[in-house]
Amino acid sequence: MNASSVFSSRLRFFGLLLACAMLAACSTAPSGTATKTSVPADVTIAANDPAVRLSGRSEGAGTERVTFGWSGARMRLRFTGSASVAVRLEDESTNNYAAVWIDGVAQPKFRLDAADGIYRLADDLSDGEHTVEVVRLTEGHVGLTHFRGFVLAAGGTPLPWRETHARRIEFIGDSITCGYGVEVDDPKLHFEPATENFCLGYSGLTARTLDADYVVVSRSGIGMVRNYDGPRDGIPGDAVPAAYGRSLFLRPDSAWDFSRFTPDVVCVNLGTNDFSTSGVNVDLFVATYRTFVEQLLARYPKAQLVMLQGPMNTSPELRAALDRVRAQLSPEVAPRVHFLALTAQGSVGLGADYHPNRAQSEINARELTTYLRELMGWK
Repeated sequence: MNASSVFSSRLRFFGLLLACAMLAACSTAPSGTATKTSVPADVTIAANDPAVRLSGRSEGAGTERVTFGWSGARMRLRFTGSASVAVRLEDESTNNYAAVWIDGVAQPKFRLDAADGIYRLADDLSDGEHTVEVVRLTEGHVGLTHFRGFVLAAGGTPLPWRETHARRIEFIGDSITCGYGVEVDDPKLHFEPATENFCLGYSGLTARTLDADYVVVSRSGIGMVRNYDGPRDGIPGDAVPAAYGRSLFLRPDSAWDFSRFTPDVVCVNLGTNDFSTSGVNVDLFVATYRTFVEQLLARYPKAQLVMLQGPMNTSPELRAALDRVRAQLSPEVAPRVHFLALTAQGSVGLGADYHPNRAQSEINARELTTYLRELMGWK
């Protein structure tokens, strides 16, 4: 082997040693010397967090899973330090809808059909305090909704809710109170959860204008004695007096704790379905309505009550029956019971199945708002 071959062999040998040494150095380097990037975890504000403000009848209050089953149920939170906010809602039917307000500004509504039950409500929020409000738009028979809390970005902190006014309203009614078909302007269309919107009905608009807290007990087709197109004497256990004590419409065995909400005023909009199609036993209607009102005001000894005649039935027959109810009330109760006839529908169009549309609901909401301001001194 010549000198040149020997030199080349040695060069390759030393090169191999150098590579092995570098590999060994890399494999024995301390693990802590590598730079790791971690993503800050989101902050979950559970349903039972004291900062969460809940409205509406429910079950599971004080736990991490609160169940709602009536129109208008809402969940609110005030927070700081988060650029985003989400809500955790599990819906049994995936057919319910919800509305959302961020800092008091309405955002697009959404269907509760996400597989993971997480709904991103806002991103890129500015520094400082923010509020979020989520409202169930659809009524009880559509299915139950379970609220699990809100989710903030890392660093988010909940703050105590600030009440602007100490005003409380209880709404008792039927499809008109639910906002049935209010989002469309075609009376030939039928019920769909997508077109029902409590917040755009007269009751939701009234509560928001007055900045009042509220509870809703309403269901499409229900009456005081006789549900829509039912037998003249109704079906025992199938009308408002039987459903009124429930925390959830779909659970007849659920018992509402009346100490959780004491209204200043109760608005009752019933009779439209009782007097529908072939009509109701009027004497039974009057007696049942009178008993219901007296029992209700005995439960709420400081509350006022407004009997409403809704826009779908402005007939003299219904008006006469409602007048009879008031005339037969006991002297102790009668001074606290009032009456308001809402303007009949038709002049500004109709919603689904000949229900009030949005324009009609706005008219009736203005009427009721004005009436309650005067009655209750809510200026």
